[in-house]
Amino acid sequence: MSIWLIGAGPMATLHAKVLQAMDVAPVTIIATSATRAKPLAVAHDMAFFANGLEQAIADLPTPDAAVIALPVDKLADAAHKLVLAGVKKVLVEKPGCLTAAELAPVVDAAEANCSFVAIAYNRRFFASVAEARKRIEAAGEILSMNFEFCEDAPRIEALPTPASIKDKWVLANSSHVIDLAFHLCGFPDTMINTVTGQLPWHPAGADFRGTGITQTGAQFSYYADWRGPGRWGMEIVLPHERLILRPIEELAIMPRGSFQSEVVEIDNQIDRDFKPGLYRQTEALLAQTPGRELVTARQQLDAIKNVYAPIANYEMDS
Repeated sequence: MSIWLIGAGPMATLHAKVLQAMDVAPVTIIATSATRAKPLAVAHDMAFFANGLEQAIADLPTPDAAVIALPVDKLADAAHKLVLAGVKKVLVEKPGCLTAAELAPVVDAAEANCSFVAIAYNRRFFASVAEARKRIEAAGEILSMNFEFCEDAPRIEALPTPASIKDKWVLANSSHVIDLAFHLCGFPDTMINTVTGQLPWHPAGADFRGTGITQTGAQFSYYADWRGPGRWGMEIVLPHERLILRPIEELAIMPRGSFQSEVVEIDNQIDRDFKPGLYRQTEALLAQTPGRELVTARQQLDAIKNVYAPIANYEMDS
């Protein structure tokens, strides 16, 4: 097996640390600048190619797998090129695109070429989430769920991130918690959404609220007011306990008959050694049969159209 790591920035560095530790295959860093690629390659005992992805496809043997860690507005194009080149396993950093129109060709190409393309929602692989998943399976039923995807608006406004990405911040960033909520509790079957207000950097809305029922029959509600402080989190009500993921890296439970929540002790050493979720996520991609916890490109396209666009008040057809 051979792996390409596309990119040489901060996120690529985190992926390089994981791939080096796993030592499952030779890795080549594909970038456009030797200034960034060479130090990263040397630090993690990897090869590098600094003439860009298109030239790498033309000059190098096709890898078995690739991890794409590029800016959001370059993710879909890179994934499309790799699939057309014959790469059979591709992990694309979230959210994979900024519009449905960007991702649709990737989905079509992946299905035509029998390639597995996954979107890197690493929170699905947190140790806390794995424990929550076990408890949900043991309970056999989810009664209800609520989640919040509040964002620190002043911090985001000050970021040097391009306006085109900030315009789609629910998809570009908040989708981490939205994806996780529906991963654990089921895809929405019915949903009513309300969006009000706007921010200079996010004209589509500033206050997001909604309710609905998932395909598993769980009632859900969500809330996010970007005009003031808040944090990500969710609570899942089971017949005999409430699961509290706030912060998501930590699981607390409230047993029935008690008003006190208690943090569950879990083995999260791997989430402390690496960026949380990244190691298990990479394992799931490289397994002989990719893990079912991964978000496929097709699933992401459906979510963009039916979940993220309605929640955020986005036009996602273009």
